[in-house]
Amino acid sequence: MTNLNRAFVSRQQINDIAVQIIGEILPGGSEQGIFEASTVQNFVMGTPKIERQRKFRYSYAGADLGGLGRLVVNSNYAPGVTGHANEDGFEGVLHAQAAIGAGYVDLADTAARAVNYYQGGMLIAFGTTIFHQHYIVSSEAGNGTYVRCWLDHPVTTEAITVAMGVTAYHSHYSDIRPAGSVQVGFEAFTGLPLIPVSTGEFFWLLTAGPCWVIAHGGTWPGAAAEQRDVYAHQDGTIDPAAIKDPTAGYQRVGYLLTQTGGTSSDYGDAHIMLQLDN
Repeated sequence: MTNLNRAFVSRQQINDIAVQIIGEILPGGSEQGIFEASTVQNFVMGTPKIERQRKFRYSYAGADLGGLGRLVVNSNYAPGVTGHANEDGFEGVLHAQAAIGAGYVDLADTAARAVNYYQGGMLIAFGTTIFHQHYIVSSEAGNGTYVRCWLDHPVTTEAITVAMGVTAYHSHYSDIRPAGSVQVGFEAFTGLPLIPVSTGEFFWLLTAGPCWVIAHGGTWPGAAAEQRDVYAHQDGTIDPAAIKDPTAGYQRVGYLLTQTGGTSSDYGDAHIMLQLDN
């Protein structure tokens, strides 16, 4: 009989696994189902929840969202975008050096950031040996001089000096809006709301798994042979590659699940495997 060695799994590791399935609830937070919206934040921004075949991310609605099968977008601008510099994050340097082993960085961000403004976002520091890339676990309120961001792992390999450029991104689930409402052609599609959500509410955004998304019309996905992949149209509907040529840069959002074509070889569908998350 083969002797199988079992690796020890700590309580923290078990908790980490559970969080990836049921979501990371905030202290004092309440349970919130996938068909519920809340004016109170109950879970960590962007935390995942898996139910059967579908994956969700805890999100915030920056505008009213419908529940009629249209994809929605992350409305946060990259911190260096012309005309929107540091509007939804920070691009610059640190306030003070972060030594190897440091569990936080102090961004030279002078904006009045609220507590956990950066929670669920990413810190990138452009070092000389490595590009430091860290998930931001939490952030403190800005004091007018800097914002302290706590990292998922300590700084490693080299210190992050004040001479190194850094970029701190807001969570891409922190300001979800309807497709086509921010800047058409430059928006990142992030998921599908299953229910109507009002501005200022927190909800579970479907990011991966089987779902039905409105087809743009005309030529539906699967209405012609080999047209299985689906791409986002600017209004949150979907098209096949014959309409949204991937070589032109359109965002792929998944693939068609059903057998289509039929006796007339022209029947399409919109039941897809959404693939906007791992």
